[in-house]
Amino acid sequence: MFRFLAKSALATVVWKRYRRPIGSTLALFISYFFIAMVHSDYVAWATTTAEHGHLWASFVVKWLALIGVSILYYWFNTRPLAQTNNTTESAAKKSKSRRKPASANPDIPPGPDPFATIRTKDKLRSRADVAMDQNKQNPL
Repeated sequence: MFRFLAKSALATVVWKRYRRPIGSTLALFISYFFIAMVHSDYVAWATTTAEHGHLWASFVVKWLALIGVSILYYWFNTRPLAQTNNTTESAAKKSKSRRKPASANPDIPPGPDPFATIRTKDKLRSRADVAMDQNKQNPL
């Protein structure tokens, strides 16, 4: 049961984060398949009926369609990201400009610095350093 919940949670997170690229990539592959299918149908019809006059145009249209779909895919996946980043940056700048930091207010005196003793120490030691020193002094 836990495995099912973990897989579901992972799939939900991936889908929420990458819904747009997954959908657009799926649409790209479906459009590639559709373009190739239509083109192969036309080529089969042209060879069956011996109508080879416009066969070159079908290849040109096919490649233009493939290039156009690829450009649309690229545009669709890059443009909204740039707009989203710009809007979040501008919103962050606006919110920063509206708020004043607490230290900039001259009416409130600054409180005692809880890290003053740590800043004056020559060497900072962790619990592991203390435990290792104790072990060196009291070997087993």
